[in-house]
Amino acid sequence: MIKLLSANFLRLRKNNAFWGSMGVSLGMGLLMVVDSWRSAQESGGAWASTVDAELFKYAAFIGILAAELIPLFLGTEYSDGAIRNKMVVGHSRLSIYFANLITGYTSCLLCSAAYMLGCVALGVPLLGWFTQPPALLLTALAGSLLMTAAFCAIFTFVAMNCAKKSTSVVICLLGAFAAFIGAIVIHSMLEAPEFIRGYELSMGGQVVSAPLEPNPNYLTGAKREVYQFLYDLLPSGQSVQYCSLQLTDPPRLMGLALAVCAVFTAAGAALFRRKDLK
Repeated sequence: MIKLLSANFLRLRKNNAFWGSMGVSLGMGLLMVVDSWRSAQESGGAWASTVDAELFKYAAFIGILAAELIPLFLGTEYSDGAIRNKMVVGHSRLSIYFANLITGYTSCLLCSAAYMLGCVALGVPLLGWFTQPPALLLTALAGSLLMTAAFCAIFTFVAMNCAKKSTSVVICLLGAFAAFIGAIVIHSMLEAPEFIRGYELSMGGQVVSAPLEPNPNYLTGAKREVYQFLYDLLPSGQSVQYCSLQLTDPPRLMGLALAVCAVFTAAGAALFRRKDLK
């Protein structure tokens, strides 16, 4: 395992996709701070963000970066025949799978760190020091890292069991975008108000507000619980919560992220052990 990780990290240091992702992450961290600072200046201080509010917005795009970086990096092993060479010299399939999973996760952690570095380095001078409780920040940090691990487990599952690099990249990217769209839709359904106010047009042409009435789109009972569970289960749904620091139930989010990691890692390793590599 140590030799496999050493070889992977050596390849990672020379990988253009990795350094490109690092640059994008650092640039996004700086851009988020500058955008918030400019908005505050234009509003005359009426609207102001804090470094806390920008720090975890990497959760909104780390899944997309992972969907591009992991299949590109791991897909090269198939195209170059590196996986067969590793097996020829005596490495087991399980050790190869877990070494690649750890490498992919490490690359995403470094991208997250690059974003946070840029955000803090520029955000503290422009936006001021942290304002949120340390317990919330540490909880969001731990949870977002587990969320990133869930993304990595899913994309490693795809990349290690799909021999064509281009196909795995397309599957991962389309899946990531679809998951984010689904999370946003579920979020909007959960945030729908219980009551809505209609408007009526009076005889004089004036618009007057009508009494409050029940919202037919408001989720209740078991249906709301199902949608909330899906929202918390999807790594993309978790990313929306960490991005805004509005966490429904942090222990639940972390437990579900660990469950996603375990399921996809076990399934991916089992399929890879039976995969025909000829």
